[in-house]
Amino acid sequence: NCQNKFTPEMQPQYFFSPRELSRWVRGIYEAVVDMESLSKDELVRIWAHEAIRLFCDRLVEPEEREWCEQKIDEVASNHFAGVNIEKALERPLFYSSWLSKDTKSIGRKDLKEFVSARLRVFYEEELDVPLVVFDEVLEHALRIDRVLRQPMGHLLLVGDSGAGKTVLSKFVSWMNGFGIFQIKAHSRYG
Repeated sequence: NCQNKFTPEMQPQYFFSPRELSRWVRGIYEAVVDMESLSKDELVRIWAHEAIRLFCDRLVEPEEREWCEQKIDEVASNHFAGVNIEKALERPLFYSSWLSKDTKSIGRKDLKEFVSARLRVFYEEELDVPLVVFDEVLEHALRIDRVLRQPMGHLLLVGDSGAGKTVLSKFVSWMNGFGIFQIKAHSRYG
């Protein structure tokens, strides 16, 4: 049972409410609203992508994320008839509006080329901090982008210092034309 497996006592972000269902539906809607045609396979792919972004991305441990993805695949297999589940749920599930005006499925190679080119411009205009583009950078950039484009979107980036969280957040904000305000915490903060 998911409710007993992930509780706020374990991690504060393991609080799930009906609001997540609204975000799930909104994410699916935003992905399909401008599409002229949509296959069942593509709808299931978008459904799974949004589920992973909403539920798996909060989870801390790799085993928890793997369990979550397996549950999403299991639910899709059990409830979506007439769909090629293997094709629909083939990983990676990358969706972005960076390469077109609409949110579309995007391949790893195309995304990597685009992000690498934009990062070069970002270095020249904003920072002198190079980022190496590898798969996790692509995944984190898309996560940050998805959250920042949501109404009242917010996220908490936790991890080792110097891992690139701040630079990547600034890059995604720059890509979307957003400004950055950063609070500097210190001993007399408050």
